[in-house]
Amino acid sequence: MHYESGGVMVERIMDPNNIRADHLERYNFACKKLEELTEPDHVLDVGCGIGYGSVIMHNIMSSWVDCIDKSEEAYEVFFMNFSHKAPRVNYIRQDFTKLKKKELRNTYDAVVSFEFIEHIPPELAQDVFDLAAEKSNIFIASSPNECVRPHKLPPINEFHYKHYTPVEFEAMGKQAGFTDVEFFCQTSGKHYMVRPGLEQGKFMIGVFTK
Repeated sequence: MHYESGGVMVERIMDPNNIRADHLERYNFACKKLEELTEPDHVLDVGCGIGYGSVIMHNIMSSWVDCIDKSEEAYEVFFMNFSHKAPRVNYIRQDFTKLKKKELRNTYDAVVSFEFIEHIPPELAQDVFDLAAEKSNIFIASSPNECVRPHKLPPINEFHYKHYTPVEFEAMGKQAGFTDVEFFCQTSGKHYMVRPGLEQGKFMIGVFTK
């Protein structure tokens, strides 16, 4: 998705039957990792889009999932395609920077945010980490790895504000209060299986813990 102050989401996965395999795999990986780390009864998904990933977590982990996105159009796709199949997914249509206290639980077993941080202004990226740290001891997030896939390298994705380096990701996690990070990666959109480490992975996934 693409975040703009005027509330317009420009780039977005809107077809629930045409979701890239690497996007799906990130949520499958998150389920496996979370079941290793905790009992994921309640999960928060920040920047959920049409909510397909929240539904994956609902189905695989039998979790209650609160998911946040401010797009009315994305919510309508979720409502038409997923809401009746995932009764434990609570879609909160709201700007994550304007959440009211009563809209979220006090704590969650984990927070995830995929396909989101690179789409928001860099000055808001730390806010995602801060929200995650406020609500949970576990945060799993992704970004294109600037060291492997520089943002300005053609073809440039006009809907990305910034690609992050592992050092930047780790620094935001530590500033938020997470003490440890374990990195994983996906080589590319075609070679999408998640593997440990960062070597030659265009997409990095950080598992942040306290």
